[in-house]
Amino acid sequence: MQNDNDIDDVKEAVRQDRPLRPHNRYRVQFALNGVGYEPLILDDPVPLGRQILKAAGATPIDNHSLFLITDEGDFEDVRPDEKIDLRDRQAHSFIAFSGDPLYRVKLGDAAIVWGLPNISEEVLRTLAGIDEAEAVFLEVQGGTDHQIEKGENVDLTQPGVEAFITAPRRKSFHYFVDDVRYETEERMLTGAQIKAKVNNWDPSHDLSLEGQGDQPDRTIDDDESVDLSPKHGIRRFSSVPKADFG
Repeated sequence: MQNDNDIDDVKEAVRQDRPLRPHNRYRVQFALNGVGYEPLILDDPVPLGRQILKAAGATPIDNHSLFLITDEGDFEDVRPDEKIDLRDRQAHSFIAFSGDPLYRVKLGDAAIVWGLPNISEEVLRTLAGIDEAEAVFLEVQGGTDHQIEKGENVDLTQPGVEAFITAPRRKSFHYFVDDVRYETEERMLTGAQIKAKVNNWDPSHDLSLEGQGDQPDRTIDDDESVDLSPKHGIRRFSSVPKADFG
């Protein structure tokens, strides 16, 4: 980042709630094909869209789409010959994409545009401006909204991908049955519920809970509830033939 005395930072001016100083150059934030923002120095306080792209090295100009990110998180199209007045202190972050197509979706109340066929959980979190206590969900009409997990990518080319929302992160609990991992949002599950999640459960078998430490394995009845809280360690179950007492 340049520290020249004749450069004023537009975002800093917004933070300090002051007008831009009458300097010759202005610093904005610019990202290409993602949210990896970098400082961009502009000579004109009212640049054209093409001047912003040229200063960022995003050429050929006609192969790029430029968007201004508003304070509300909306992506506003900036045409190559459109003027952007930096002095109104609302224009300080820009994103450009190279190539087509563009995917337009909702993220909360904001209308966003993405120039890649996939969008990651990390990018969605960044655009939404949320902390670790919240998560991003893909809205599922008529069904359960899908929580986007860390490291997950959402395919924007699939039908029905239209809107994302943010909400408190769902707690999930996991356990194993015959070394197969299962997840649930329920802290307590009965033996019957655990068996119901296993494909082709053999009704001639019992559900056995692996003992921890010196504790022996024990059979879990269908109506018995098991606490899956992490304080109990990872619960491991297995399918075992029913005991034959003759």
